[in-house]
Amino acid sequence: MTTTWTNREILKIYFRWIIDLQIEYMNNYPDMNNDYRRENEVFIKTVKTDLDEFSCKLSPELKEMYVAKSKYKDNKPFIEFYNVVAPTGYIMALNKELNALVSKIERPQERLYE
Repeated sequence: MTTTWTNREILKIYFRWIIDLQIEYMNNYPDMNNDYRRENEVFIKTVKTDLDEFSCKLSPELKEMYVAKSKYKDNKPFIEFYNVVAPTGYIMALNKELNALVSKIERPQERLYE
């Protein structure tokens, strides 16, 4: 299995709560020490922290756009939310800010896991 951390993949694991499951697993099994954990633990926790800070600034309607109705859960295009959830320009600016935030997160080196 190979792991490529694109911005989209990072946002999908965050807004689908997969990252929460990964962190919960790491917290429940602190003695589990494998290559994946050693190489990705700091990255996973950074994603969670940075995106939690971003998400806490969102209104419930905007959170729902990303999570429940969902761009990242059901793969709906953002155009469905323009001028419904918020003005088009605001959603576009928010997405630009979100992608810039995710782009700054340092990714672990890509490798093949066995």
